[in-house]
Formats: sequence, structure tokens, C-alpha cells
Amino acid sequence: MHDHIHIPLSGEKDMDKQTRDPLSVSALAMVGSLMLGCLMMAISPAASAAQETPAQTKIRFVVSHRSALLSTLPTYIAEDNGLFKKHGVSVEYISGSGGGSTLRLLSTGDVDMAEGGTPAAILAAHTDPNIELIEGWARSASVMVWIADKASGITSPEGLSGKKLGYSKAGSASQWLAEESIKRAGVKNVSFVSVGGMGDNWTAVKGKIITAGWAMEPFLSEKIHNDNAVVVLDPSHYIKNYYLEGIAVNKKFAQKNTAAIKGLFSALDEAVQFIKANPEKAAEIGTRHYKSSKAVLLAGIQGYLKNDVWDMKIDTAAFNTVMKGMVDSGLIDKPIDMGKLVNQNYLPEKLRTPF
Repeated sequence: MHDHIHIPLSGEKDMDKQTRDPLSVSALAMVGSLMLGCLMMAISPAASAAQETPAQTKIRFVVSHRSALLSTLPTYIAEDNGLFKKHGVSVEYISGSGGGSTLRLLSTGDVDMAEGGTPAAILAAHTDPNIELIEGWARSASVMVWIADKASGITSPEGLSGKKLGYSKAGSASQWLAEESIKRAGVKNVSFVSVGGMGDNWTAVKGKIITAGWAMEPFLSEKIHNDNAVVVLDPSHYIKNYYLEGIAVNKKFAQKNTAAIKGLFSALDEAVQFIKANPEKAAEIGTRHYKSSKAVLLAGIQGYLKNDVWDMKIDTAAFNTVMKGMVDSGLIDKPIDMGKLVNQNYLPEKLRTPF
């Protein structure tokens, strides 16, 4: 190639070079085209990838008992199916212990979002200017039921007269749901005992210390399938609208990252739609995250779908039911205007409901 390239002397014309060696220019042009083509091929995948993947906003989200409760399944589906990434968020989940301790992490800025018991979420948003309540979770009183040993012969609330019901601790959702359900069912002479968690309640049932204890999925279906448990009290028969959990945000973070918060809820809503359309696949995914079989998880999923537990559209009556329960139990001394307390501006339009 070198002996074909002519270096013009002073006064020579480019035309003279081309006349004497017509291949030189076309060869150089071909080499240049090849180099440019290679360069474009190297650049274009990165460029298209940059266009396809939006910038990811990190959200630190503490969730009460995430790996123990089936109500959190949409968070795993959204994660495993790439729905958070699709909506431009990267979610770091932190497992919380529930109640006020979960919500306190919000105020200090240690986390950006928190899901905890609805009374604790309402109290936090009502008393702390750094916290805003934006959504409810587990939208049915059927999420928590009371189970007895089948050997007791009790199959309904009427059989609980003169018996003892277990709940977790004073001021909890389990205490209010047990007492309110029994009151609305018109059953007399029922005692209520603070026992602790679901496992402790079931141990107390088996030991005949209490007649029935509270249970949630997948623990509930586990005991029904494998340990002769029977549901004797379902609060949803008496309490139509209820939120077991509330979702709150750190106000500064939410104001700065409103699009990311909306993206997270859009991803969770898409996960719910996936569960509705593919309950068996959802149960299969669930086996990666819960210590339960596919059959147990599927039973729980079907029950939740039947009761619209994962419906994410704001249920104003559910928030008001919880708030009234807080007044009844002395957690607050007067009613709160939930329409003012719940800030729906961080939710996608389709999930909002006027109070």
C-alpha cells in the first residue's frame, strides 16, 4: 500500500495524484468507512442501552415482617420480574419489627419509606411533621383471623362464648379486631389475652391456655393444611373496610423524588395484576422467599384474591375504620380528618380516591 501513496511536492495538484494512482483515494476511503462502521457498532449498544434504561432512584423501604407475611408478596414479584427497574427505582428492602419502631426510622431519615401497622402509621403522620401517610396495605379485615384446634369442636364465633381469645399486645390491630369482631358478632363472655406472635398463640391453643389465636398467611394455611387448625373468627364478616398496614414516607425525600415514589407504586400495582393473572406462577415465585410449599402459598393467594386484599386503590372507608378504632381504644382522644392526613399526591392517578 505504501508504494501507491504519492506525497505531493510543492506546486503539485491533488488532481495530479488522483490521475497517477486512482486506487489510493478509494482505498483510503474504504479503510475510513470500515473504521467508522466499527466505531458506530461499538458505540450504538451502549447508546441504546442508555436510552432503554432510565436512571434508577434508590428507595430504602422498611417493611414489617416482610419474609413472614404473604401480604408482602407483590414486593417480591415486582423485584423478581424487574418491575421496579422498569419504573426507574432501585428498592433496598429492610425488614422491620412492626409498630412504632418501624415508623421511627422514617423521621430520622434512616429510611425513605415504611410499611407498618396502620394505627402506628396514622399516629406517626399525625404527630411528626417529617412523616406523611400516603397509602394503605392489606385492604381487608380477612387478613387476620382466629384459629382453634379442630378437636375443640368450635367452628364459629358463637362457640367462643365463655372462652379466651389471644392477641399480640395492647393497642395492636389484633387486639382491636378481636374485641370489635366479637362485639359486632354479639357473642358474650369472651376474654382477651395478650399472648404475643402467631407461633406463641398457636402454642397456647395447643396447650389449652386459650381457645383461639390470631393467624395470618402463610402461617394460617400452613396450620390448616398440616396441624388441624380451623378458622373460628373472621373479622371481615363484621368489618367491611379495613387496612392492616399503612405506608408512609419521609416528607423531604418524597418531595424531592415524587416520580420515583409514583414509580414504586406503579410497579407494585403491576405486580398485583401479575398475581391476579398468574396465581400459580406467583406461588412458585413465593417459594423462593417464604418457608412454605407452593400448595400452602397458593391457598393463601387464592384467599387474598377472593377478598381483594391487594387492591391498591385508596379505600377511604378503610382508613376511617382504623382511625375510629384508635379512638375506641384510646390511642387518640378525638377523630382525625383522614382526608387531610393521607397525601395522595405521591400516588399514580389511578390509585387515588377522593375522601
